Amino acid sequence: MSTPSLPDWMVQAQQQGLLPPEAGLPAAEHPWPVQLLTALGAWLALIPFVIFLALLLGRAWEHGVTAYVVGLLLLAAGVGLLRSESVGRFLEQLALPLLLLGLGSVGYALGRDLPSRMAPALGLLLCAALVLALPRHWLRLMLGVAGAWLCLLLVRGPHWIGGDFAPLWWSVYLTLGLWGLAQAWLHAQGLRAPGAAAAALLEPVVRGWVLGLLPVLAWLSGPTFMMSGGLGSGLARELHAAFGAHLWASGRMGPAALSVLAAALGLAALPQAWPVLRQWRLLVPALLLLGLAFVLPALGACLLVLGLALVRGRRVLALGAAAVALWTLGSFYYQLALPLTDKALVLVASGAVLGAWLWLTAERRPLRLGLAKPEGAARWAIPLCGLLCLGVVNGLIWQKEQLIAQGRPVFVGLAPVDPRSLIQGDYMRVNYALPALPPVAEIAGPWQERPRLEARLDARGVATEVRLLQAQEAPAAGTQLLMLSPVNGHWTLVSDAWYFQEGQEPRMRAAAFGEFRVMPDGRALLVGLADRNLQRLP
Repeated sequence: MSTPSLPDWMVQAQQQGLLPPEAGLPAAEHPWPVQLLTALGAWLALIPFVIFLALLLGRAWEHGVTAYVVGLLLLAAGVGLLRSESVGRFLEQLALPLLLLGLGSVGYALGRDLPSRMAPALGLLLCAALVLALPRHWLRLMLGVAGAWLCLLLVRGPHWIGGDFAPLWWSVYLTLGLWGLAQAWLHAQGLRAPGAAAAALLEPVVRGWVLGLLPVLAWLSGPTFMMSGGLGSGLARELHAAFGAHLWASGRMGPAALSVLAAALGLAALPQAWPVLRQWRLLVPALLLLGLAFVLPALGACLLVLGLALVRGRRVLALGAAAVALWTLGSFYYQLALPLTDKALVLVASGAVLGAWLWLTAERRPLRLGLAKPEGAARWAIPLCGLLCLGVVNGLIWQKEQLIAQGRPVFVGLAPVDPRSLIQGDYMRVNYALPALPPVAEIAGPWQERPRLEARLDARGVATEVRLLQAQEAPAAGTQLLMLSPVNGHWTLVSDAWYFQEGQEPRMRAAAFGEFRVMPDGRALLVGLADRNLQRLP
C-alpha cells in the first residue's frame, strides 16, 4: 500500500523547520470501546506483576537501592513502549501503569533518603527528562500537573498543615508566576519559526502546570457556601474543611497584596481579548473584585488565570479558573477569622454598590463580547451540567431519607445553647452533653480514624451513659456507636447548629435533647430538637 501524500501545509511546515522531515499523518485510531477494553486489560494484567515483584523483592524495596533500580527499569520500559512505532495496542496501553509504578517507586525512594527540599528538586528534573522522552501530548500535560505540585513542595516544604500559612501563599504565587513567565515565553517563541518546535513541546506542560494549581487554590480556600451541608460527615467533609479555620491566622497582608496584584493583572488582560471592555464604567465591578481579592487570597490567582486564559483562547482553562473563582467567593461565608458582622457589611456594601452601578448604567447599550455560538459538544455542556447537579442533589436527598427511614432514634442531652443568631436569623447553636474530646488539631490528617462514642440507651432511646472509645476498641454489646465529625474546629455529633421557623424562638428555649437517626456503623443525622418529654419541637 502506498504512503498517502502529505497535505500542502505539512510540506510547508517541514520546509520552514516547524516539523521534522519524518513527520507524517497520524495513524487511524481504533474505536474508543476497543481502546477502553484494551486499557482495562493492561491495568488488570499489571496486578499479578506487582504481586510478583512484592513476593520477589520482599522488604528489600524499603531499604537500599532496590526501589531506585526497579523504578528506573519500569520507567525505561514504559518510555520504550511509548516511543516504539511497531508495538501492539495492548503493550502501548501497558506503558502508562508501568510509568506510574516506576514514578511511585522512585518518588518513594527519594522521599525516604533525601532532605525535604532535595527530593522534589530531583523529582522536577525527572519530570523534565520524561517530557523530552515521551511523545504523547496528554502525558506531558500530566507531567506538568506533577511539576506544579513538586514546585510547591520545593518552595514551601512538606509541612502544609499548621504553622504560618503566609509562606504557603508565597509559594503558590511564585509557582503561578513561573506559569505566567512560561506563557509569555511560549507566545514569543510561537511567533518565530526557530522556537516554534520548542513551544509546541512545552505547551502541554505549561497548561498542565496551571491545571495542577487550580485544585490547590480550591483546597486552600476551604469550605464553600452550602457545600459542607451537602457533604455531610465523613472523609469527604474532612478533606473539604481541612484548611477552613486556619488561613488567616497569620501573615495576612502578604497574601492579600499578592492576591490584589494578581487580580489587577488578570483584569487588565481582559481588554486585550475583548476591546469592548475598555470602558470606564466597568471600573466599578473591577474595583469590587479587587476588594474581594484582598480578603480572599485565592481569588486573585483565579482571576489572573482566567484573564490570561481568555487572552490565549484557552476556553477549558478559563472555565476551570472561573469555577474555582466561584468556589473561592463562596468560601467567604466560612472565613471564621472574620466576624459575622464584618462579613455581612462587606457583602451588603458590595451588593449595594453593584446594584447602584447597574441602575445608573441601565440606559447604556449592553456589552456585546462577540462570542461565537457554541457548537458540537459545547452546545450540550450546560444541560449536561444541569442534569449532573440535579443527580448529585437528589442522590444526597435520597441518602438522607434512607438514613432517616432506617436509622435508630437516639436522643442526646443538650448543654447550654444560644437560641439566636444576629446575622443568620432564627438559628440555634447547640452543644451536647458529651465527655471530654480531643482537639481536632491533634489529628494528623483526614485519613486518620475519627473519635467514636459508645452510648447506652434507656427504654426511651435517651443516651444515658456516653463514653469515648479508644483507638481500635470495639463497642460493648447492647450499646450504640456514635461517630463524631469535625465542625468549626471541634468534634461534635453531625452538626452544632439547628435552624427553625421564624417566630418560634420562645418555644425552642425548651429544647433539652437533640433527636438523631443513627445507623449501626455510627453514621448519624440530626432530625430535630425535643423537650424534656421527648416531644419534637417545631
